[in-house]
Amino acid sequence: WDMVKKYAVAGLLLCAMGMLVVFNMRQVNTTGMKDPSLEGTCDSMGYPSGDVNADNGMGKKVLVTGAAGFIGSHVAKHCALLGMTVVGIDDLSGGFVENIPEGIDFYLIDVKNATSISLLFEKHGPFDYVYHLAAYAAEGLSHFMRSYNYRNNLLGGVELINQAIKHKTTTFVFTSSIAVYGSNPVLPLTGKVAPLPEDPYGMSKYSMELDLKVAHEMYGLNYIIFRPHNVYGPNQ
Repeated sequence: WDMVKKYAVAGLLLCAMGMLVVFNMRQVNTTGMKDPSLEGTCDSMGYPSGDVNADNGMGKKVLVTGAAGFIGSHVAKHCALLGMTVVGIDDLSGGFVENIPEGIDFYLIDVKNATSISLLFEKHGPFDYVYHLAAYAAEGLSHFMRSYNYRNNLLGGVELINQAIKHKTTTFVFTSSIAVYGSNPVLPLTGKVAPLPEDPYGMSKYSMELDLKVAHEMYGLNYIIFRPHNVYGPNQ
């Protein structure tokens, strides 16, 4: 019971912090900001990244959600290195301004705000690719913050899918989670193992996967899903 109370208190604190964020469309000037990509990169630690020829993505325009977060900031950075025009959004409830890479257009937006997402696509789209990495990622707390979890991880994603369909996005790339498998004893976990989520976080992720499948079948929206597990590194 003491542990439950601790989780509940932590959840309430997270909610309070989220409420302090101004959920409107506001551009953040990153000119002159320290580029976090210059330190602690995979390359500098001896793990070479893929081919980043500057003309690979020329002519492509992409949207990266969670661009101030851990993985999203790296995706935004590498898209820019590939020559893509990058628009990044984040509500800064879990990300950091110093993570935002130089060379992208960044806007402070909450993905749950349907009006802001619609305006974003209308004013700055269309986008060839949408990389959806924004999420509320505290899996263990999701039992105690069910509404907050589903609004962030499912409703917010659906708003993006709606606009991607409307504005003819070519491919939607979604960050799911290994949580969709639950405590499945089958190892190793592969794409052939049937998902069986056991908590609201995993359920919200798997629901997004299913919605993307339906969007593809109904509207032809291509999608890619990856299910990371215990990721860590620079910008975390």
